[in-house]
Amino acid sequence: MHRFDALGGLELLVADFSDHRFDVHWHDTWSIGVVLRGANNNSAKGDADGIVSRGQVSLIAPGQMHAGTVLGEEGCHYFMFYPSHEMLLDVAENMEMPLPSAVKGKHIDHAPFANRLCEAATVLTAAQSSRFDREVAWSHCVADLLAVCSPRRAPLADAGIAPGLRRAKEYLHDNPAREVRLERLAQAAGLSRFHLCRQFSATFGLSPSRYQRQLRLQQAKALLSRGGDIAEIAVACGFADQSHLGRAFKSSYGVTPRGYRDRCL
Repeated sequence: MHRFDALGGLELLVADFSDHRFDVHWHDTWSIGVVLRGANNNSAKGDADGIVSRGQVSLIAPGQMHAGTVLGEEGCHYFMFYPSHEMLLDVAENMEMPLPSAVKGKHIDHAPFANRLCEAATVLTAAQSSRFDREVAWSHCVADLLAVCSPRRAPLADAGIAPGLRRAKEYLHDNPAREVRLERLAQAAGLSRFHLCRQFSATFGLSPSRYQRQLRLQQAKALLSRGGDIAEIAVACGFADQSHLGRAFKSSYGVTPRGYRDRCL
């Protein structure tokens, strides 16, 4: 994982997996990927329309549930960019264009944009590239993204969510590292435990416990980007120990906590 603070904290994953499966998760950033070899299925449910193949681009909005399963025997080599929502919003407003709508379960066939992403990844990761080189390469990508993928503004993620489920979600966001009891969460939602679990999973794509784990991973990711002891971060974020964090982190992000931390420093 590469991180570029001069580009608004942009992160870039250069992935080459022969056999890997990401758990269902989300990011608080946008996820923009281009496949160079093989194929990958981003669908949280494993549906066939989530398959992204060589030369195709995937676009996943912040908070959108997705997974990742390598398909076929040749593995999958891809670049995945993680720009912040704030950065894209700032550029979109300056260009007087709407933000892109996430392409849910579908890929984007646009060879010039795919090539632009590949070129940018090469420039961003090259040791000899200057800051100006990287700024120009990434600026071209963002401009192309807005031109290709901005038909209209996407609806707010929480629009239409039942108040009780929103309260349960907010409770988890307020207590990511805390050992939450299902009974207490159900009380916050005003639902029975069974009704809560069923409706929460149907609405947000994850069970309450797995949703909280993703919140813990997001918190750990932020702390790791600033350095620090991995074992201490694991406990502070609600994981049993460093190994527990390591397994969950690798499963969701494809890199170990140590590997991610070292790339950020």
